[in-house]
Amino acid sequence: MTGQNAPNSEDRSSLSARIFGIRLISNLVTPVLAGTVLTVLAPLGTDNFTLGWRAVYWIGLCLTGGLGAMAMHNLLVRLGGPISGWRHSVLQSLGSTVAVAPFVITGITHTAVYPLLLTLFYIWVIAIVITSFAELAGRKQRDVKSDTASRPALMERLPMKLRSADLYAAMSEDHYVRLYTSVGEHLLLMRLGDVAGLAQPLEGLSPHRSWWVAQQGVADVSREDGKLIIILKDGTRVPVSRAGAARVKSAGWLG
Repeated sequence: MTGQNAPNSEDRSSLSARIFGIRLISNLVTPVLAGTVLTVLAPLGTDNFTLGWRAVYWIGLCLTGGLGAMAMHNLLVRLGGPISGWRHSVLQSLGSTVAVAPFVITGITHTAVYPLLLTLFYIWVIAIVITSFAELAGRKQRDVKSDTASRPALMERLPMKLRSADLYAAMSEDHYVRLYTSVGEHLLLMRLGDVAGLAQPLEGLSPHRSWWVAQQGVADVSREDGKLIIILKDGTRVPVSRAGAARVKSAGWLG
């Protein structure tokens, strides 16, 4: 299997399109939750507000910051900047701070520079916490989707506890196929002939008319009574027919 290549400009645009929905949700739902928490904590002197006005102030401010973060994300996409990772979070937090700065400055009655800068710094700290949580949520969603996309379609037919396991082999049993995995076995109603296609991108072969074996499931190939035997990583012994022996040798499984 090949490693993941670094995304080019087309891949970057494609990735951005795929995760736009995640970004939209993260940059709107997360600020609402953050605004609710800030309403309860009442930082930066907002404890003098009534609960209702405090909720309007913080949730509105966080939503404005979320829109600023989203605008920064879109700008980074256009300019070819980072669209994930800690650098992305920092830049988004700056966009969020810039978006809310006019509202914060308008609400300040004094004109001293230091208190103003300190207030904006606190706003930036809050923004980077929010964008970091949004980034972690988006990363978790992308990781789940990536894992599902790279998993053989055959594994999606298994119970949830087996889907992330390594596929070792498949054996025909009447109208069923018994799948051998790293965490157990399972019977599926299907034809053995369909296994190879559904197991892609895994490499494997059919050493016997009743078997299909994934290369990743092979622990050893030995000879017993002059015949080849494939030993799977779980200890299962797979017979090799005369025609299958040629395929095993051609695949280089004999070492």
